[in-house]
Amino acid sequence: MTKIYSLFLILALLISCKSDSFIELDNPENPATDFNFGNNTQRSFHGIVLSTDGNPVSGATITIGSATAQTNSKGIFVIKNADVKENFAYVKATKAGFVNGFRTMVPTNGSNKINIMMIPATNTSTISSGATATVSLPNGTKVKFDGSFKDANGNVYSGNVNVAMFHLKPSDQYLNELMPGSFLANNSNGNSRIMETYGMLHVQLTGASGQNLQIANGHTAEMTVAIDPTQISTSTATIPLWSFNETTGIWQEEGSATKVGNTYVGNVSHFSWWNCDAQFPVATLKVNVKNPAGQPLSNVQVYIRRLGQTYDVYGNTDANGLASGLIPANETVMVRIYNNCGTLIHNVNVGPFSAGTINTIPDIVLASVPNYEIKGVLKTCSGANVTDGVVYLKYVGATNYFQTISAVTTNGNFSFNVVGCNNNQQFNLEGIDITNAQESGNIAFTGISPVTNLGNITTCGTISEFVNYQIDNQAVQACVNGFSANLDAAYLGIMHNQLPVGTSPYFNLQANGITSVGTYTSGFTVFNGPNAPIPAAGNNLTLQISQFGTVNNYIDFTINGTYSDNVNGVPVTRTLSVTGHVKRDF
Repeated sequence: MTKIYSLFLILALLISCKSDSFIELDNPENPATDFNFGNNTQRSFHGIVLSTDGNPVSGATITIGSATAQTNSKGIFVIKNADVKENFAYVKATKAGFVNGFRTMVPTNGSNKINIMMIPATNTSTISSGATATVSLPNGTKVKFDGSFKDANGNVYSGNVNVAMFHLKPSDQYLNELMPGSFLANNSNGNSRIMETYGMLHVQLTGASGQNLQIANGHTAEMTVAIDPTQISTSTATIPLWSFNETTGIWQEEGSATKVGNTYVGNVSHFSWWNCDAQFPVATLKVNVKNPAGQPLSNVQVYIRRLGQTYDVYGNTDANGLASGLIPANETVMVRIYNNCGTLIHNVNVGPFSAGTINTIPDIVLASVPNYEIKGVLKTCSGANVTDGVVYLKYVGATNYFQTISAVTTNGNFSFNVVGCNNNQQFNLEGIDITNAQESGNIAFTGISPVTNLGNITTCGTISEFVNYQIDNQAVQACVNGFSANLDAAYLGIMHNQLPVGTSPYFNLQANGITSVGTYTSGFTVFNGPNAPIPAAGNNLTLQISQFGTVNNYIDFTINGTYSDNVNGVPVTRTLSVTGHVKRDF
């Protein structure tokens, strides 16, 4: 009844360049020495980032190797030809106000789809240093602190400590999207392992000024993790504890926890993510899913679990119908496929497979269900093919936030081979032109089997408000919709109303005495973070306002030039470029 890592190592920088915590391991950082990462290669990725309420997370920074991208207003991103390993890709999603998201996976040759659900960094309780305190969640998960804390420089911290806790249950519907990395782990002997989780806990500690904190050197905290009721009968007297290494993307074994009643209790010396997991040797499995015509079926959710276990986890086939990833070695596993209405349409047992082997099972052909090929061409407003686009297809009535099929366009062309729930499947489709920040809007249609040709789809729905800015050659930061633009007396303020407040990408323009179209070299300050002012005074910045609309009309502006910055005590000159189109509120 434990939940295991699926067939797939499920996917997948703050503007301030801070992580949500700093981590010091008692043991040296030790990658899984016997895991075959393969050779260096390039792979392509696309995906969607949502919050725990199902809403898109815009402006999140996605990092894969040295490649970065920003999610748009729909939470969508595309990264092509990222440098990864043949058998290992590490994906990071960061945004202020959220717990960092991490995914690792075995990438395929197609465009790999990444689903990430980010957790808001919500304060659970505030405690004081110097005193023993226990912070609890309603289900019995809790942490007991001895009152000793340190800051990122190792200095003793005194004062209030904000504790943000999140318990991830093995039965959570979105376990795959919420958990960091995958279930790939490195045990205390340096051997790669696949884990089965009995629950995970994330703890973030911050001081009164928002600074990151950790448990002081030589001290520990007592962590109690509630066991899922369905796992009580299979839970062992002791279980290994694992911490997630944000540098390697791999879980590291660090100590153990003891079963006390319906909980596991153990002592830890630092915090970010912790996991109570059983461990297994690793094998690799490849699965191809096709329709009766031999065409690959993309974005099919393939579920897997060990025999005798309760919870499934899943991954998606790529555009070539291929899913590839890691499974427990020496175990028989069930490979199952459901349609998007939750009906089981394929079930097969495979294995056991020896540790360290790569295994391809016979093609899975889904012949007893309706099959649809849905195709078309994304066009720009001028009629040209969209060069950098993505298309999202949803089943009407789907209840899972991530129950969406996606495809990256090839010079505007897109094609899905999908299975339906019935012979008159209702779909919703949306095409997005990433380069020009435009979209088609929702297109509702009834699928026609075997081929539904939607023809040309024009992406002319311009995003209503935006501010894009770039510092040096860093990734462009895209602030989309949700602005306040006000002229109060002679004071102009334009601010991106991102929620939670202060999250990235952040933009704020404050200008005194600027009330009309014109060119200005003084009297304004740009903020690219809540406490990151870039004043025109003393710098070489120019604000050009080309349109200064009345209330409910638009203000169009650019800011260009250079400014002075300080990096680790060293003065540097940076280049700033800003383009804005926002609606004036008053």
